[in-house]
Amino acid sequence: MIPQWQVFLNRVRPPGAVASFSAAAFELAIAINLRLALRLIKPTAECLARVDEVYECAKAYGELREAGSAFTVNAERKLAEALKLLTAEMRACDPERRADDILVGRTLREKLADSLSQI
Repeated sequence: MIPQWQVFLNRVRPPGAVASFSAAAFELAIAINLRLALRLIKPTAECLARVDEVYECAKAYGELREAGSAFTVNAERKLAEALKLLTAEMRACDPERRADDILVGRTLREKLADSLSQI
């Protein structure tokens, strides 16, 4: 049986061939699924760093794909590798305590609020 958080991480993958790809929608879906996965564990500082890495890779992938760049393949590989490292780190986290019980660094919500305020 897979851990509950793995269900959300499985959604952090680039969509296949779709007619209309939106980088903003992709980024939002990634942020939501990462946050939901984090709520199911007690994340370590390393785990949170890996989450940030996955989020940044997903954001870069989305922007490149929406622009039709030839570098999309490399960005997809980086995202897959970051997700693999995050999965390994999350397996080592304690599922008894939730992310809301601790405060380590800035959360994705705070980063999103900062980025929206700059628009």
